[in-house]
Amino acid sequence: PETMSYGMYIAAEGASAQSRRLEVISNNMANVDTIGFKPEVTAFQARYSEAIQEGQVPPGSRGLPDLGGGVKVIETRTDFSPGKLQRTGNDNDVAISGDGFFQVEHPTGETTLTRAGAMTLDPLGQLVLSGTNLPVLSAGGAPITLNPSLPWSINSRGVVEQEGGQIPMALVRPESLDTLEKAGANLFRSPDEVYPIPAFERRVQAGFLEMSGVNSTEQLMEMIETNRAFEANTQMIRHHDTATGNLISRVLGA
Repeated sequence: PETMSYGMYIAAEGASAQSRRLEVISNNMANVDTIGFKPEVTAFQARYSEAIQEGQVPPGSRGLPDLGGGVKVIETRTDFSPGKLQRTGNDNDVAISGDGFFQVEHPTGETTLTRAGAMTLDPLGQLVLSGTNLPVLSAGGAPITLNPSLPWSINSRGVVEQEGGQIPMALVRPESLDTLEKAGANLFRSPDEVYPIPAFERRVQAGFLEMSGVNSTEQLMEMIETNRAFEANTQMIRHHDTATGNLISRVLGA
């Protein structure tokens, strides 16, 4: 009975891990068309059995607990690989060449980072991310306000120009990508300080957008693989449940 319960326990842990992975893949697939989206990758790790984790027995005792406790999700990591650039024909759309992020003001008031570069003016003349109305910040940390009745443009150095006036957009890089936390589909917050990109490294391409980093074909294959693994674990749970029920019936009938 102990062996059968242990097998059910491992299968349940496996099903739980695959369920979490499926959630991550589903979210990636849902953002396949989100500008500047960065997909997440699920990291698994073999886990100790429950008895070892709770200190009931030490590891290496050569008993049943040393067989392990299946797998667990230890973290989900964001893949910051650059997405493909797509020409839009709209000069107000810009894509960052190389690393770095634009800075925008989140509705909570905090400053967040993004690779999404679809820009537009709101009715008050503030430069915002299209579809979000999040103010795009200048290198000085303030919203960029223009005259909505006059033409404007963004040059290759990420500087907003209007009638001879120039306002550099904030282009920054964090100390480490590993510390960034998601604050939305394509927004990130940095718990650490971010640093301005030096003037000679500031490069953007007008008329282009960095699209989602999701590879739909790869994600679909991973979804099929995850579904099969989940089904295999749930099938194993059913087998153990049936075997346990049959054993109990034989014991009671003896």
